[in-house]
Amino acid sequence: MNTQPRNKVLIILIGILLAANIILLSLFLLEKPDKKPERKSQMGLYLTKEIGFSSQQMVQFDSIKAQHRRQVKQLFDSMRIRKEAAFRSIGANGFSDSSILNAATYSAAQQQQLELMMLKHIRDIRGICTPSQRLQFDTGFYKVMVRNRGDEKDKTKERDK
Repeated sequence: MNTQPRNKVLIILIGILLAANIILLSLFLLEKPDKKPERKSQMGLYLTKEIGFSSQQMVQFDSIKAQHRRQVKQLFDSMRIRKEAAFRSIGANGFSDSSILNAATYSAAQQQQLELMMLKHIRDIRGICTPSQRLQFDTGFYKVMVRNRGDEKDKTKERDK
């Protein structure tokens, strides 16, 4: 029986499969995913187009936004660490009602702190507005906030159907 021609065929097939794998791997690694549009762009567009922020006001907005992001990141880091500890505590206490209630109370307090930070951030943005811009800001800022969460609401509606 002559095995040499069969070996050549197998080597060629292995070479073809290897080349195909390399090509597919390179396509996955070199393909760059599309970035999601940042919320900044929606709020920035709203402030410039609808409120009429000047370039100086936008510089102030960017500064306030950067500070807010740092504060929120610190809070999220703290929340993550404390939540892990709370989960360990619940398990260590045998999922008692009091340990579950303590974890829920802490989580609610952290959520309240996060909401307060966001609302104060909006107040700080409002502080940049001129008196004539404030009226328009006061009557329209919530539309941008709802637009930012619009995708989530659409998903919820589809899921509930």
